[in-house]
Amino acid sequence: MKVEIRLFNEADVQTCAALAASSSLKAVYGFTEQGWFEKLCNAHKDPNNLLFVAWVGSEIAGFAWVHLKGAFLVAPYLRFIAVDPRFQGLGIGGLLLDEFEERTKHLGKSFFLLVSDFNVGAQRFYQKQGYQRVGELADFAVAGVAEVMMVKPNCQDGICK
Repeated sequence: MKVEIRLFNEADVQTCAALAASSSLKAVYGFTEQGWFEKLCNAHKDPNNLLFVAWVGSEIAGFAWVHLKGAFLVAPYLRFIAVDPRFQGLGIGGLLLDEFEERTKHLGKSFFLLVSDFNVGAQRFYQKQGYQRVGELADFAVAGVAEVMMVKPNCQDGICK
């Protein structure tokens, strides 16, 4: 299976919005396709955001949304990552995460993301990729849910910024 990572363009909005809205997180966060459509359109226009898409053949297999200085204005923030259920378990999430780190490694000394406290599978995935839990934001996005803060040092050739 060949995966190609491309920058997001307007033609990708509808498919990515549908993918995000169908996420297992939708019930907790109230995701809707229209809401995601608007978010992605606005993010695509904002130069502080970077969006990219994983393609398998002619199909979108997943996408990532990065805010370039979203973590306290000093670290790139992986705002959202989604992989189509048909392509899960094939390494697409890892490729999107690698792309996030590669495209933003010049921006800060760490990479930053939030993951829901109940999403233990995602927490395990990020830990395997070198992310460490550094704190929690209780009731940050939704009452009753804590967002787990995870950080990975930005290191190349054994040297961390």
